[in-house]
Amino acid sequence: MLNCQNAMGYKFGYYDEICATVQMAACPLLGDNQVGYEPTCYARNIEVRNALIFQMATLIIDIIALFMTIIMIVHVRSKYTAVGRKEMVMVFYIYFVMIILDFITISGIIPISSVVYP
Repeated sequence: MLNCQNAMGYKFGYYDEICATVQMAACPLLGDNQVGYEPTCYARNIEVRNALIFQMATLIIDIIALFMTIIMIVHVRSKYTAVGRKEMVMVFYIYFVMIILDFITISGIIPISSVVYP
């Protein structure tokens, strides 16, 4: 029988260890129980107006990704004769929405224990 472990010691399809150390938006959706995997390690929280903001470094990267995506959308929309221009813009729109959803879920604006979280 094949043992599907990679060099880091993780088994393919088992997200226990990586979701325990890294907070990803998909971790609560994975797992056997309804809660999914919850991380045991968090980055430092920042309190702004009586609200805790989690994963500040990830949020900064998400904001940079939003600005870069807007720049790419503007540049692609300015090319009127480009082949596949509409498809490329659609991909960037979908990516833009995914970054916003990642921003909302990772930052703790919508808590993992909320009913709104799928």
